[in-house]
Amino acid sequence: MSSIPNGGGNLFIASGQTFGGFNITWNNGGWQGNTIIEAQPLNTGAALSTSLGSSTLNNNGTYSFGFSLTNHGSNSTFCNIQVSSN
Repeated sequence: MSSIPNGGGNLFIASGQTFGGFNITWNNGGWQGNTIIEAQPLNTGAALSTSLGSSTLNNNGTYSFGFSLTNHGSNSTFCNIQVSSN
């Protein structure tokens, strides 16, 4: 399990809103396996989805994954981003 420094928890997203430009980077070098990024809504009536962008090999040997977050639900919500790999 990993986290997004300075922003992985309690992000606010309004109904119908999409945020892009998020990146997650594993702290240790090399490929970390399949990576899953999911948003956990903290309010009922929210329906969140994540869309993965491209992966990037950084100069220090770590990989970064870009993604965006969309709220398809009728309510605004705070959410947490959960990231895991196998």
